[in-house]
Amino acid sequence: MALAFVFSLLAQRVPCVGDYLDEETLNRMQQREEYLQEQMTKLLLEIEEMEMARSRMGLQALLFALLPYWKTVSVLCLFVFLFWFVWKIHKKFRGIEDNSDVESSSSEEQQQEQQEQQEPVVEVEAKDEFVFAEEFWPIHTHQEDGEHILSLLRHLIDICQYIVADTFYPVPAHTTGVGSVYEGWCPLVNKPVFCVVVSLLAPRGHTFHPDLGAPEELPARNSRVRVELECTCGREQEMRMRCFLHASAEELRNQQSNVLRNLCTDSYLDVEKTAQWFQKLIRNAWKYTHLSAMCSMNVTQSKRSCRLQVTDVYKKIFLVEMLFGVQQDDTDIFLSSQETEVGTTPSTIWPQSCTVAEVKFFLLVAARAEERNFYIRYMQVCTYILAGLNFSVYELKTVLMHLLTAIPLEGWHRSYFLERIDDILRYLRCCVEEKHLGHFFIGNEDVPAEIILPQDFRESEPLNLFEHLEDPERHKQALQELEELQDRLLSLLIYGK
Repeated sequence: MALAFVFSLLAQRVPCVGDYLDEETLNRMQQREEYLQEQMTKLLLEIEEMEMARSRMGLQALLFALLPYWKTVSVLCLFVFLFWFVWKIHKKFRGIEDNSDVESSSSEEQQQEQQEQQEPVVEVEAKDEFVFAEEFWPIHTHQEDGEHILSLLRHLIDICQYIVADTFYPVPAHTTGVGSVYEGWCPLVNKPVFCVVVSLLAPRGHTFHPDLGAPEELPARNSRVRVELECTCGREQEMRMRCFLHASAEELRNQQSNVLRNLCTDSYLDVEKTAQWFQKLIRNAWKYTHLSAMCSMNVTQSKRSCRLQVTDVYKKIFLVEMLFGVQQDDTDIFLSSQETEVGTTPSTIWPQSCTVAEVKFFLLVAARAEERNFYIRYMQVCTYILAGLNFSVYELKTVLMHLLTAIPLEGWHRSYFLERIDDILRYLRCCVEEKHLGHFFIGNEDVPAEIILPQDFRESEPLNLFEHLEDPERHKQALQELEELQDRLLSLLIYGK
């Protein structure tokens, strides 16, 4: 009993060691866990920083490795960008529409109808979004004004015919609009010059005989118009005159040849005398027109033409130049009063001119073209990029006329603009390299049959307009200017200027 009492007493006084130790161990384990978590977090952060530093070092190493090739890479990127940009321009101009949004379940007929309905809109959008500035694609041209001017001049010519009816002066016949305005590609200037050719007929009792000068020179630059008297016996009553050749001097006392006496030099029609006479004639004709009360007309001095300044009722001013021409037989070639070189053409020289035939050619093309006169935009663009270079507008027009007969007209649609403008420059380059550009109307079998040419024009060898390039210096300069032309065209396509 005593021993049991002692053990019970010890049990009450000694604390429970197992319970106490478990609680302390738990606290220590929790502290240890917190410590380990902190260490793990620090370790993860260190590992992440090491990996980021390693990736930066790898990127820097890659950049340093590519550094010697940066020029090549930049040039390649530039070419890729330019290719993409030109492709986008070509796609916009051709009016290619993305049809990816069309549902696959739509029928082919519905797709075709939608495309037909959207096609005009696409063309307009492509035209509006095209890189050319608006001045290269004007809605209105000078052709309408040109037709009004031509109508006015024809009315004045009718009055002139009435005035000279009982005289022995040349008879102004029909008028033909020539030059860029009437060919349709007039450069976009504020005040274009409306140029017309007034055909002159010999007065009654006279004939005009063209003397073409050197036969090997085509078109003849030194041609003249010889005025001769003709026999009118048997037609005197009809023509209200005596025969100049067979009537007596007494009968011809009150009948003298005005043209031989006043407008000729050594029996050859004088351009300068004819111009002075016609200027007076047109002033008198203006007095009889009903438009003189509403409009005004001033005649300016010119040696070889008649230049007018017409102001309409809206105070709009039109500049007109009337050239004189003597038709060569029944062809579209005229002996013209136009100067070959400014200030150096003698007064009795009437050079051969193809301006009427050129207008007739462009009118034929316009009548056959599916798209109304779009081909003329090529001449406007070429005229724009030619400024300041030695290539003449006539040379570029000759290139265009050759290509218009070689390439079907449906290939001149607006959607083929880039291809055709490239064809023009390629053709020009070939001609410069070969130093030969053939005259369109001389020795060319592709001239339309509707254009009537003299026999020697059709039978002669092609006239070389690039004969001057036989000079090595000129040829070198022409090749350099070709590069300039291509650069200007590229700048126009990309920047619109």
